Amino acid sequence: MVEAFEDEDPDVIIIEGQGALSHPAYVSSCCILRGGKPHAVILQHAPGRMMLSDFPEFPMPTAESEINLIHTFADTEVIGMAINHENMSDADLTAAIAHYESELGIPVTDALKRSPERLVDMVLSAFPQLAKE
Repeated sequence: MVEAFEDEDPDVIIIEGQGALSHPAYVSSCCILRGGKPHAVILQHAPGRMMLSDFPEFPMPTAESEINLIHTFADTEVIGMAINHENMSDADLTAAIAHYESELGIPVTDALKRSPERLVDMVLSAFPQLAKE
């Protein structure tokens, strides 16, 4: 990240996270959020998953609780959500997108089953100055 920032002076640096802040096996997410200091986050959530992977005793956190945890832990904004469509039919996915957009007030998509351009739209909506560049 530092090398890209210093050498290339990009308008956007995309940092991929690894797991949720609430997941006991992914403490690296803490370092990414604190060290990367992202201006924005696009959360990925798997509404069809009932328990955390590899931790069957831990129920899957809600998207809202994860967003609250991100806002508490880091000075950033959650600007959108990508759905992991695991265990979901196409109808379930369509309903989930509508539900989360209404409930959370942010754009939601599945970048594999819907247009990945929606992710770009999330970034441009949050940072309209990028569209001018």
